[in-house]
Amino acid sequence: MAAAASSSSSSSSSSSSSVVSSSPVTEEELTLTVKWSGKEYTVRVCGDDSVAELKRRICQLTTVLPKRQKLLYPKIGNKLADDSVLLSQLPLKSSLKMTMIGFHSIRFSFCLAPRVSH
Repeated sequence: MAAAASSSSSSSSSSSSSVVSSSPVTEEELTLTVKWSGKEYTVRVCGDDSVAELKRRICQLTTVLPKRQKLLYPKIGNKLADDSVLLSQLPLKSSLKMTMIGFHSIRFSFCLAPRVSH
């Protein structure tokens, strides 16, 4: 299966690349740092992920539910409040640091890994 990506080079006459993508910006992986409650958390996302997916990944690290998260980054303003916005539509760069305001509730575990039934 891994060889499939490298075997499709006949249709492209531009410089050879190991990434086959119609839009490389959306495929770009971003490593963001989220500051919350005196700690920093590293979150890896792709440009084609939505704000909702970013919040879900933050939830996995912090147990703060996405609906209780408010992400702050001065250059973006209120756009991080819209869960449907794609990260590629925002002026985000890898290694960016943002702040999260929110609180977690031990009673909820929706963002954690699913339980395995025995």
